[in-house]
Amino acid sequence: MKTAQISFKDGVAYSEDFGDIYFSADNPAGESEYVFASAIDEIWDRQDRFIIAEAGFGAGLNFLTTLNKFKDSSKFLHYVSIEANPISKEDLVRIYQKLGVFKELSNELIKSYPPLIQGFHRLNFANSRITLDLCFGKIDQILPELEFRADIWFMDGFAPSKNDSMWSDEVFKGICYLRKTDTILRTYSSARVVKDALAKNNFEVTLLKGFGKKREMISARLMSENGTVKNPWFSRYDTQNNSKKAKTALIIGAGVAGCVSAYKLNELGIKVTLVEKKDKIATNGSGNHAGILMPLITKPEVELGRMHMNAFLQAVRFYKDTMSSSECEFSGVIDYAHEDKLLERLLRWQEFDSQNGVFDINLNSLPYPSAFIKEGAKARPRKMCEVASRCANVLLGYEFESYEILPDGKISAKFKNGKTIISDVLILAIGSDSMEFFANFDMQLSSVRGQVTHIKEAIKTSLPFSAKGYVCPQVDGVQVVGATYDRNLKLDGPRSCDDDKNLADIDEFLFSKEPEVLGSKVGYRSYSGDRFPIVGRLYDEEFYKNSYKALLWTKNKSENLSAKYIPNVYINTAHGSRGLCTAVLAAELICDLMFDRPLCIEKSLFDALHPARFLIRKLKKGIK
Repeated sequence: MKTAQISFKDGVAYSEDFGDIYFSADNPAGESEYVFASAIDEIWDRQDRFIIAEAGFGAGLNFLTTLNKFKDSSKFLHYVSIEANPISKEDLVRIYQKLGVFKELSNELIKSYPPLIQGFHRLNFANSRITLDLCFGKIDQILPELEFRADIWFMDGFAPSKNDSMWSDEVFKGICYLRKTDTILRTYSSARVVKDALAKNNFEVTLLKGFGKKREMISARLMSENGTVKNPWFSRYDTQNNSKKAKTALIIGAGVAGCVSAYKLNELGIKVTLVEKKDKIATNGSGNHAGILMPLITKPEVELGRMHMNAFLQAVRFYKDTMSSSECEFSGVIDYAHEDKLLERLLRWQEFDSQNGVFDINLNSLPYPSAFIKEGAKARPRKMCEVASRCANVLLGYEFESYEILPDGKISAKFKNGKTIISDVLILAIGSDSMEFFANFDMQLSSVRGQVTHIKEAIKTSLPFSAKGYVCPQVDGVQVVGATYDRNLKLDGPRSCDDDKNLADIDEFLFSKEPEVLGSKVGYRSYSGDRFPIVGRLYDEEFYKNSYKALLWTKNKSENLSAKYIPNVYINTAHGSRGLCTAVLAAELICDLMFDRPLCIEKSLFDALHPARFLIRKLKKGIK
């Protein structure tokens, strides 16, 4: 991905890549309001939630102009913008200094502006009422990764004569997939190629007076929508989704996945009940004395790594907004490449994007080459769960037994203490209990026992680091070292052999010291067969097996039925050892599904997280 090359001509930002200015030289904010943001006025009184999509984010002026219309209202805005050549934060500062408009809003945008990594970046404003999804990448690659129904589309790339790839017929087909009947499309352009492409894709085109000296501009409206669904077995939509009308949610499991979900739902006005079978929250894998917030680094193009990078960046923004340094201290983290395959990943990142902004690679560090993860953090998982769960009604000693869907669509959940709780939505964040509870589903779940070792400080370090094992700086006189990995082993008590293994894994950092072991902690984590978390609406297993039994022959045909889900039931599990990262992504994704918002990740990654993915893979191979 190429970063935009910016210069200034007469004080106006100029693209060296496309040989054109970014804004009107006379009144940039006025042009943005006239051509683009005014479209919202046509539907303002019709609804309370809006989705606006944009091709060509540039410096974000259209977003700020639109944000300005929403900031003092109670309405919700979800703004999705695509940019192939993102502007650096430094250039963004210069641009708004020269523009002299939206000073407070532009400062907020600049403060939240993400690292220039290809993919999706979610930014929240105004207490999460306003969401910006910045999608960095070429438009023909990004459009297939989106799934939503836009109210308005802004087409604001450089002119067709200078940037023909953004105005191609394939791009307009992609845009027309992401809209609904009566979607409005606005663009400053009145070029024949644009008019013809819109008309070809069933838009009714109107020519309006252009802004300032420009003679004409286009306003178009979609007459009817295309009903084609791609990969219908992974479609987010079905006729039974009434979660967006929900007022209450019941979350089973008070680990990090459940607690962060509670926080996110509460932000959106949902009254949350959070239940836990133990006598306190965060007793399992989320209950460690200290841990590390860091992404899984893979080669840049690998789906698992792309998902983890998205999750890490979302987690950093979330914890910075919600936690103090006593819960999460952003000091940076060192990830050592102690194996050749790990070194190969760092070398690939260095080749792919040496200015990624997330980590610095040092091939000469000792005892191994390393990546310094700038926004990595020393975390206190239990304390973080305590903070995140304060918004919820927390019930302890409630061991989940079963649920049923009531005639009105509500969920009735039964517990082993004889209690019943009724709610609009049920979220199953049950961690290592998932393997047993979802035994009748094709989900390839397993439970992994992990033991960490508590030692008296033996390694003087201000930064957490990970090599064969991981080490946290001491907290309250305790240094945490970990962790073992034993799949499907059930043994609650600690083992001295596990402490020995943990210490052996960090031997090169001990320099022959023999640490004093203060204690140990055992926890269980849930893993899936492909190492992705399992997040989304709980699918109807019987429907899938009956409706998609012929996928071996029909997977590329359009007659396949769209997905069917258990009404208002969601699953949030299999976060493994990096749940502090992926729990934030999972909570955000569940909110996206509940409220029909655009997805916070690429559609291919949504499919990779989908609870039905293992079953679909079997059906595509003809295995029943």
